Amino acid sequence: MPDTSTTEGVLFVVSTPIGNLQDITLRALDILRNVDLIACEDTRVSRKLLTRYEIKNTTVSLHARSKENAVERIVRTVIQGSKVAYVTDSGTPSVSDPGAALVRRVVEAGAKIVPVPGPSAVHTALAASGLAISEYTFLGFLSNKAGRRRRKLGELSTSKTVLVFYESPHRLMEFLHDVRDLFGDVPCVVGKEMTKLFEKYYRGTVGDVCGMIEHDGIRGEYTVILDNRG
Repeated sequence: MPDTSTTEGVLFVVSTPIGNLQDITLRALDILRNVDLIACEDTRVSRKLLTRYEIKNTTVSLHARSKENAVERIVRTVIQGSKVAYVTDSGTPSVSDPGAALVRRVVEAGAKIVPVPGPSAVHTALAASGLAISEYTFLGFLSNKAGRRRRKLGELSTSKTVLVFYESPHRLMEFLHDVRDLFGDVPCVVGKEMTKLFEKYYRGTVGDVCGMIEHDGIRGEYTVILDNRG
């Protein structure tokens, strides 16, 4: 639980489940119960987790469209001695979400940051991939502009490593077709709805995976792993 023996303010960067609400850690639950404030990427999403564990704490919204003064209000709250937890909709904060700006400002203000590790879609997908991995490059979401995405993939096609991406359902097939055009039919693993009821992993070449996903239908959130080591 949070250290209440000091008046020093703290920002806890708390990882939350990527799907299955049972994947929350005991430490994370203690912190969420005992901090002065929980800053959420989306309070409606976080409320499902808090309700599941009967956590009745004050929440405030802090998302990608929040104005700078919303971040500054939270920073001032920490500086003034409060214990604040920051959570995103799922997974580890500050990775492909707005948390990095808050963490940076708290660091600049000289206050304490305490990361609370837990679920990560990247590591969940890599663990289930079946690939022997000693290093990888995480790219998150590429641009939703087709030209920019293809240019970036073209640059990445010469990287002889494992590449990990996030992709939304309505862009997934276009993304995979671009990969096949620019990388060739490289080995690929796609994780769908990881830790959720309809969790599934597609393994094979990019062409194989495209066929399997088209057969099943496209729904849910996806993490894509490309083995470009040749």
